[in-house]
Amino acid sequence: MTSAPAPPRATARRAGALVDGHVLADPDIDTIRSLERTWLQRIHATGCAIGPADDEERLSLLVALEGAATADALARVRGALVSGAREQSAPRPAASVPQRRKALEHAAAAWGTRVGSPTLVVEQLVLLRHLVTSSPDGERLGRLVDKAMLVATGSATDELQLAAFSDPLTGCSNRRAFERDLERELARCARAELDLSVVALDVDGLKVVNDTEGHAAGDRTLVQLVNTLRRALRSPDGVYRLGGDEFAVVLPDTSTDDAGVVLARVERLGAPPFSWGVASFQETGCSSAATLLGIADDALYERRRVVRGENGFRHRDVTPA
Repeated sequence: MTSAPAPPRATARRAGALVDGHVLADPDIDTIRSLERTWLQRIHATGCAIGPADDEERLSLLVALEGAATADALARVRGALVSGAREQSAPRPAASVPQRRKALEHAAAAWGTRVGSPTLVVEQLVLLRHLVTSSPDGERLGRLVDKAMLVATGSATDELQLAAFSDPLTGCSNRRAFERDLERELARCARAELDLSVVALDVDGLKVVNDTEGHAAGDRTLVQLVNTLRRALRSPDGVYRLGGDEFAVVLPDTSTDDAGVVLARVERLGAPPFSWGVASFQETGCSSAATLLGIADDALYERRRVVRGENGFRHRDVTPA
């Protein structure tokens, strides 16, 4: 049975610094690493899936667990896993209990975010709990592992939530987030009799960029557009990638005229060429997110037709998936 390879010693030292005021000597690193290897072996043996490469975060969690327990609690656990006598290391500076517990929470949150799966977090920490609770300080360590499990599971859940509503390429929100946020904003505007504008955006010439310069260049164009939009917009405004080169912008408390001013600012800031259309809640009286986007989308193609002198414009299906 093989275990995950240990990271370089320098990585282990950085991880050990997570516990406030604690500096790990070589024997500490080696014995903590032995506990980690045993933990991973149990994970493999029971068929638990292994998440992304989270070696440094996992080690940080063990170091923080030791700091939050007692100076020698995990040492006794580790001692049962290591053959031969454990070398004596220099004493570490004491940290307050709140500091040690806070370090454990930070380490658990970082590890949960890295794993990104509540199921993996629970499966793996249950195995760690079984490993440490067989020691003389098992009850105390078990409670600390339970605390770490709660924090790490919450962090992994947050990571899943973020992934579900984010576009992985540009980092902006996706269509699912657009539908959720726009429905919420439209309800707020209806209650408070406020205006709201939705902007439909298309990048111009993206296919030409992809065909002549490659898809990496096309991806950079999309990222550049999103970054420019963020520079031009206010914090309440939202940027969403709906798919391909199609984007939407939600501008709370903004009329169509004010939306035009915002889009002109985006162009001045050096955004890649784009076409746009806008629709407002007050002007259309429309309270459906899909329909309001459809009106903005039609305005985009009408504007493009006028600018290019084209005949007719295309109406895209904006029915939510």
